[in-house]
Amino acid sequence: MADEKTLSNLRADGEVIASYQHLSELPLVVAGAHGPYLTDDTGRDIIDITAGACTMNLGYGILKGEEYASFPFPYASGLKQVELAKRLARHYPCLKPEEVRVGFGVCGSEAIDGAIKLCRAFTGRKKIVTFEGDYHGTTLGSVALTTLPGRISDRFAPLLPEVYTLPFCDETASEEDIDECLLKLAYMDYETIAGFIIETVQGDMGMLPMHQRLMSTLYHIAKSWGIAFVVDEVQMAFYRTGPFFAIENYADVVPDAIVMGKSLGGGIPLSAIMGRKEFMDSLGPCEHAFSMAGNSEACARGLKFLDVIEGAGFRETLEARMMELYDGLQRLEKQHPRAVSHLTGIGFAFGLWIKSVKEGESDAQAAFKVMYRAFELGLYTMRLGSNWLRIEPSLNIDREVLAKALSILNTALADYEAGRISDEVLTWMLK
Repeated sequence: MADEKTLSNLRADGEVIASYQHLSELPLVVAGAHGPYLTDDTGRDIIDITAGACTMNLGYGILKGEEYASFPFPYASGLKQVELAKRLARHYPCLKPEEVRVGFGVCGSEAIDGAIKLCRAFTGRKKIVTFEGDYHGTTLGSVALTTLPGRISDRFAPLLPEVYTLPFCDETASEEDIDECLLKLAYMDYETIAGFIIETVQGDMGMLPMHQRLMSTLYHIAKSWGIAFVVDEVQMAFYRTGPFFAIENYADVVPDAIVMGKSLGGGIPLSAIMGRKEFMDSLGPCEHAFSMAGNSEACARGLKFLDVIEGAGFRETLEARMMELYDGLQRLEKQHPRAVSHLTGIGFAFGLWIKSVKEGESDAQAAFKVMYRAFELGLYTMRLGSNWLRIEPSLNIDREVLAKALSILNTALADYEAGRISDEVLTWMLK
C-alpha cells in the first residue's frame, strides 16, 4: 500500500484542499514532472500515459516559460496573441485564414460557455442540442451540456435552460439507433435550434468517435436550417486523432466554430474559440472577455507548442507511434481475453475496457485493480468512474517508453487474472 510519507501528504491535502478539486483514485502526490514522467513525493518516476489528461501533449518541462508580462489582453492588442491566432487560423479545415477569427479564453469549460453565447447571438434562437455522454465542462453553462454518467449531480440546479440532449451514436451504432436519434431531433423543429455543440470523439466515455452517418446528417441539417455547428476539440485537437482536428476525420464537414483548450497554452491555462468571421463577430466587445484570457505568456507558450508539432518529421513519427500503440493494445486484448472486454478509440486516444474475472466483483472494480497494479509498477492512467482505462500518451513519447508502458499494462492484467491483486486496494476507489 501507500508509503507513510505519501499518506501524510494526502492527509495534509484533505485538511486544506476543497473536495470538489479531487478526482484521483490513487495514492499519488506529485512533487515534480519531466518528459513523460511524474515524480512522486518519494522520488519515484511514473510514466503518465494520459499526458496530464491531454493538458501536456508534449510531456512535462518541454516548453519553458517566457519572460512576458501577463498583461490582460482584452485591454490592449498583443503581438503574441495576434501571431498565435494567425498560426491557428491556418489549420481551419476548408477555410482561408482571412475568413477565420479567434477568441482566447482561460479554459475549455469557459470556451464552451462562449460557444453557447455565440450560437444564440448568431441565430437569434435559444435551443442548444448536445448528446448523451458528452463532457463539455463544469462552468454553469458548459455543465448544462455535460451528461457524462455519474460525473455531475443536480445539487446546483437549475442549470441553463433550453438545452436538449440526443442519444449519442458511436461508430458501432446500428442504422436503427441513428434513425431513432434523428427522429427525436426532428420532433424539436429545426427552426427553433440555435446550435449543435458536438464532442467529435466522446473522450470521457471511452474515446468514442461519432458515427460518420450521424455527423454527416447533423451537418446537412445545420446547413439547411441555419443552425450553428460547433465542435468541442478541447481534448482531441492537435493531431491527437490523426489530423490536426478530429473533425477532419469527417469529409466535407466545415464547422462554424472549433473549441480548443487543455494543451493549447503549452502547460498553462489557455483556450480558444476559432470560427467563421461572421459567426465569431456576432458577439460585441466585452460580451465574452476575461482579464487573463490570452495573456502574453500563454500565447508565447502556445506558439512554442505549435513550433514543435508543426516541425519537420513530427507527424510522421507520431503516426508511427500511433501504429505501435494500436498494435500493442490489440496484443493485450488477444493475450488477456478473460480480463479485456474490448478496445475503443482512434489515433492516440484509446479506451481499454476491463471485465471482471472474479465472481461478485464488478467490471469497474476489476478496472480499478488493473489501474492500481499498473500504478504500483510505475504507470499512471485513469479510470473515470467506469470500467475502462484512459490511454492517451504524450504526442512525442519515445518508442522505448511507450513499449515499457504497454509491458506494465500486460503485467498488471496478468496479475489481475491470476488473483495477485488484493481486495484491499479497493479502499482507494471512488464510490
